[in-house]
Amino acid sequence: MKTSKLELTKFAQLITSLEADTSDTETLLCNLNQLSTEELESVQSYFSGSGIRTFSKNFLQIAMASFVSGMSVFFFIKFQAEFLVFLLGMAYLLACILIFFRSTLKAPTKSFLEIAMNRAKYDRILSLIGIILDERYRKDFQSALKKTSTYEDDTPTEN
Repeated sequence: MKTSKLELTKFAQLITSLEADTSDTETLLCNLNQLSTEELESVQSYFSGSGIRTFSKNFLQIAMASFVSGMSVFFFIKFQAEFLVFLLGMAYLLACILIFFRSTLKAPTKSFLEIAMNRAKYDRILSLIGIILDERYRKDFQSALKKTSTYEDDTPTEN
């Protein structure tokens, strides 16, 4: 399913405006109440978080590089009598070490404190969206129950 660029731009503007309003709860609540149910659901799914966490990404790189370099050291020691294997093993070991140090020394895009503060903002938005959606779903459910009960009352029963 493709989304048009115009819709993505509108959604990005909506997200940035909601992020800017997180310090004032009343303004945020007013802005969230003005959104449709579909918009609220899309914002909720966006802020629920499927993004990559910096720590887990770096840890995965470190674990993979450690495993691969450990295996290359094993093969290097096992086949060190072969000159070609020795050269390939040294090159591969050097590449693994460079990947390991690059992933450990690479600075994360945001500091952990900033990530925690943003997560607090997103949690505040999510909790308010959850409250609003619960109220709207409850109203929709009650109106659907009233419609079905009036429909059942209007149908004649045969005895």
